[in-house]
Amino acid sequence: MYIHTDLFAEQSAKKHGDPCGDAWGVHRDHLSTTIVLADGLGSGIKAHIAATMCVARLTGHIRAGSSLREAFDAVAATMDRAWGTAEPFAVFTLARLLSNGQASILCYETPTPFIITTSNTQMPDYRIYTRNRAVVREAVCKVDKDEALLLFSDGVTQAGIGKHFAEGWEVGGVRRFVQSMLPVDRLEGQKLADRVHQQAKQLWSPGKGDDITVMLAHNRKGVVVNLLSGPPIDRAKDQEFVADFVRNPGIHIIAGGSTAKMVARLRNDKMVIAASESPITPPSYFLEGFELVTEGMVTLNQAFHLLDEPFEKYRPDDPASDLANHLKMADRVNIWLGSAENIGEDAIEFRQQGLYPRKKIIKAIGDHLIKQGKLVVYKTF
Repeated sequence: MYIHTDLFAEQSAKKHGDPCGDAWGVHRDHLSTTIVLADGLGSGIKAHIAATMCVARLTGHIRAGSSLREAFDAVAATMDRAWGTAEPFAVFTLARLLSNGQASILCYETPTPFIITTSNTQMPDYRIYTRNRAVVREAVCKVDKDEALLLFSDGVTQAGIGKHFAEGWEVGGVRRFVQSMLPVDRLEGQKLADRVHQQAKQLWSPGKGDDITVMLAHNRKGVVVNLLSGPPIDRAKDQEFVADFVRNPGIHIIAGGSTAKMVARLRNDKMVIAASESPITPPSYFLEGFELVTEGMVTLNQAFHLLDEPFEKYRPDDPASDLANHLKMADRVNIWLGSAENIGEDAIEFRQQGLYPRKKIIKAIGDHLIKQGKLVVYKTF
C-alpha cells in the first residue's frame, strides 16, 4: 500500500509586517517525502535569509541525491562554523517519511517532533549527542497510515515563558495540549496545525513573542493513478511494458488508440467504442480491467487545460473531463511512456489547433501535477 504524506503548515512572524524568521520546504520522490524546517537566528530579514538559505541547501542536497545523513552533516558543518559569527546561522529539523510509513528524524538544536495517532501522542526514542556546541537528536520510527508527525520551531516551545511557564510551553506542554484534543475518529491536519499555532500565539505576552511555525505531516492511504500512453520503441518489449503497468496497484488509464490496441492484442481482449456526449472530444473505449481508455493526443491536450478547472465545471460523459478528474484526485501518478514514434502527430494541422504531440503534452501534464503537490513518477520504454 502506498502511504501519502499531506503537509499542513501555519506560520507567523514575530512582528506583524516583518518576514518570518522561520522557513520550511518539502521534497517528494518515488520513495519518500522529505520535510525541512529551519529557524534563523533572531527575527526579521536577517533571520529569514538565514532560514531560507538553510532550507535551500538541505533540499538542494536531497535533490542532488545525497542521503538524509549526508545532507544533514553538510549543512550542520556549515552551521558549526557560523555559530557565534556574523555569518547566516539557522537551526533546523530534517525528517523523511518513506511511502511505507518508516520515518527518520534529525534535529540540530531544534525542538523534537512527536507522533500523533487518533488516540495518543507518542515521543520517538531519540538518540542525543553533541557536535561542537550543538545538541543533535535523531530517531528512526514508524508513522503509520492515519498518523501524523508534528514539527515546530522554538517560537512554540518558548511560548508563555516568564508569564505562564518558567521555561516556556516546552515540548511536553505541546504534547499535553494535543492530547487534550484526542481521541478522534480521524486526524484533521489543518485543524491541528492551526490550533497549536493559535495557542502558541496566545501564550506569548502582548508586545513579545517569536517567529512561530507549526508543520503537521499526516500519513494516509494514497490514491495511485497509473497512466499508460504510447507503445515501446522496441516491439519485443510490448509484453513486459504492459505487464509492468497492469500489476502496479491503483487505477489504470490508457491514453492512445494505438496503445489500447496493443494492450487488447496482448491480453486477447476486444475494444469497444463507448458512447460520448462530447461534441469536441474523441470517444473513449471499453477494455476489460481498465478504469478509463481514451484517444491520445487530443484528449491529453484537453485534459491538460482542465486541470485548473473546478470539478463542477466538468462535463458528464466526456473523456477529457474523466481523465482530468482522475489525475486531479490522485496523490501519485505513475506514467508509463512509450517511446515509439506516433506517425502523423507532427502534422501542421495539429500545431494550428495548439495541440502538443504526445510526449510533450505528457511532460506538461506531469509538470503541472507536480506544481499541484502530487508525486509524478515516469517509466519510459
